[in-house]
Amino acid sequence: MKKIATLFFMSLLVLGAFAQPTQTIRGRVFDKESKTPLPGATIVLLNSDPLVGAVTDVDGNFRIQNVGVGRQGISISYVGYKPAVFDGLIVNAAKEIVIEAGLEEQVFQGAEVEIKGRSMREETINRMAAVSARSFSVEETEKYAGSRGDVARMAMNFAGVSAANDQRNDIIIRGNSPGGLLWKLEDVEIPNPNHFAENGTTGGPVGMLNNNLLVNSDFLTGAFPAEYGNALSGVFDLRMRNGNNEHHEFLFQVGFNGFELGAEGPFRKGGKSSYLANFRYSTLELMDGIIDLGTTGVPKYKDLSFKLNFPLKKGNISVFTLAGDSEIAMLDSENGNEQDLYTDEGQDLTNRSRMLASGVSYTGTLSDHTYFKLNLSGVYQDGGTLIDTLDLAGIPHPNIDHNYTDYKTSVSGFLHSKFSSRLSGRAGFVVDRMGFDLLSQEFNLADNDYRPMISYSKNLAEGDNLYRMYAQATWKLNDAISLIPGVHFSYFDLNGSAALEPRLGLNLRISENQKLSLGYGMHSRLQALSTYYLGTWIDGTGLTETNKKLGFTRSHQFVAGYDVYFSKNTRLKTEAYYQSLFDVPVESAGSSFSMLNTGASWGVSAQDSLVNTGTGTNYGLEFTLERFFSRNIYYLATVSLFESKYKGSDKVERNTAFNGNYVVNALVGKEFTINSRSAFNIDLKLTVAGGKRFTPVDFEASQAAGETKYDDSKAFSQQFEPFLKADIKFGYRLNGKKKKVSQEWQFYVENFTDHKNVLAQVYSRSENRVNEIYQLGFFPMMQYRLNF
Repeated sequence: MKKIATLFFMSLLVLGAFAQPTQTIRGRVFDKESKTPLPGATIVLLNSDPLVGAVTDVDGNFRIQNVGVGRQGISISYVGYKPAVFDGLIVNAAKEIVIEAGLEEQVFQGAEVEIKGRSMREETINRMAAVSARSFSVEETEKYAGSRGDVARMAMNFAGVSAANDQRNDIIIRGNSPGGLLWKLEDVEIPNPNHFAENGTTGGPVGMLNNNLLVNSDFLTGAFPAEYGNALSGVFDLRMRNGNNEHHEFLFQVGFNGFELGAEGPFRKGGKSSYLANFRYSTLELMDGIIDLGTTGVPKYKDLSFKLNFPLKKGNISVFTLAGDSEIAMLDSENGNEQDLYTDEGQDLTNRSRMLASGVSYTGTLSDHTYFKLNLSGVYQDGGTLIDTLDLAGIPHPNIDHNYTDYKTSVSGFLHSKFSSRLSGRAGFVVDRMGFDLLSQEFNLADNDYRPMISYSKNLAEGDNLYRMYAQATWKLNDAISLIPGVHFSYFDLNGSAALEPRLGLNLRISENQKLSLGYGMHSRLQALSTYYLGTWIDGTGLTETNKKLGFTRSHQFVAGYDVYFSKNTRLKTEAYYQSLFDVPVESAGSSFSMLNTGASWGVSAQDSLVNTGTGTNYGLEFTLERFFSRNIYYLATVSLFESKYKGSDKVERNTAFNGNYVVNALVGKEFTINSRSAFNIDLKLTVAGGKRFTPVDFEASQAAGETKYDDSKAFSQQFEPFLKADIKFGYRLNGKKKKVSQEWQFYVENFTDHKNVLAQVYSRSENRVNEIYQLGFFPMMQYRLNF
């Protein structure tokens, strides 16, 4: 074994033992509030000797050439502005580093004021986010073990966040339903960006969002600014990067997420416009039979993402598209009578989903202090699930036929103005027009035919409208204290529901390395469209919609936070929060049902005859100890302690489905520089969390029905054993000797201890007993990437 290891590392040394290739770091420096360029800003390459740097031109552009590959960093300074540091950048031979650097103006300017440059990794892109927010980089979606290059799985490492189960990337924030999450891409709200998605949900087994196309983005977990509406639990505010407008660059990648081909570059030589595109096709068909995918079916999917960018003399036009198609068939009639993570015993289930989100935006400048942005976007979703049940002879019979198609067009925009170094403001609007075609039906033996549960359609010309407006501001009393007030208003014309939501944030910098933060927000969210049009079947009358009068689910959210830096790369962040939820849809008759538990199982799980009388409460403490990547090492430790309770229409207080009570994450990574062209890294992750809450199986009712039935009077009264999962990842980067080529290999194993984590209890008709279904076991995967 020692000889093999020695030979392996000697081969890495030989591969990299050539002259060091170089690359270019370039970008643009601008005022963070007004977006105006900052000519004359000074950029210095960190740790360069003799000193290497550049100065921005009249348009704020800079360029540093002949930068050695590997880990690099730059510092940026400009008179009257707080300096910034971009460190830990991975420079490779095949791709230029292009940086968009927004600097913050100081309120008091003078020789006596000294502000040290701090890593931009601590700063959110949206500076109006006072609490419960952090930015993340594309590198973080890859370096954290178990993330699989998926932004949602990456976020599960942050404080306050937990996962529903291993096989889906639904994220639970502070005990809230994953259905309360808002996804935004390029300032446009998008539907569930995952394959095998269900209408009204926010997660899925495989993400469509390709991390190779993203740039640093924000993730918010509570009391967010006024510009974010129709969200209860959190916000993913994602941004796609622009393609390289000077050189053509290409990518090939193969791994868990699929075969990928990517390209970017200018439309013409010497022009400023660019394109960026990526296509991905499923590889899981190749893995079937080699590793346990958690299902008898083989997932098949493909997706396409692109962005086109057209700079203008006084503005910019950009176009983006995200599209995906997926299907799976899990057929017990062909593959044996088996229970798995997605289907019950004795079922044939086929699922399909398609999604297209596309938008065009225009950003224009009105003055040196004011700019605006207008967006026009469209969304198309189509999907469905067909379930047949098998009799004792294994013959399938119709059971559920669920189909949905959603259409949405949106117009949105905002005006942002910087009035002074103290005061800036933003006002905006969003108008959504929603059309749909919903048909869900269940087979009825008495009719010997399907009986509809939802049967309603509206084209876009007749669709429902959601109108929203907001205004928010940042007022800096000085460089240490800033106040962020705002208000958001929503109106839904289906039933006249309206919501006025005040927001308020406060940041107080106690010293150079300590900060206090306070935040409050009223937040509201509509129900899924399928919930409004779910009907009650009345003999002789037919289907009657009983949920059309449902209003918004609402929440008061309070957050207090404290940040302290022990060094420029190490910080401790603590937050305490309290959330009071009200106007929650529950059944009109007394029961334990609440829409706050949506997402605990596949789909929306709505009922008919709902009213807005339910309540809920979430509160907790969160701790984050983080060392940003420095001197070839990083670590992240998070502890989340929380309670999540609700009351249904029976007025009994219960645990929500997501009340695990605690989540502990510990991550560490080390990079070993082999030589000037190559590096080896190892990353570890350990998660320990409270077990999943569950409702016990009603054994007698299950026997009589021949399928799993639960005792809803004891909803979520029991809890599985604690969840434990350990992941490990190995990586190796190699830059070409002379050619503009870089390669990367990754090998990772999720749950390498093969710990048995229980997902659910289900009734087995063939065995006449209750069985436990386990989450993902030992799961090895590899990934290879080629940039050229």
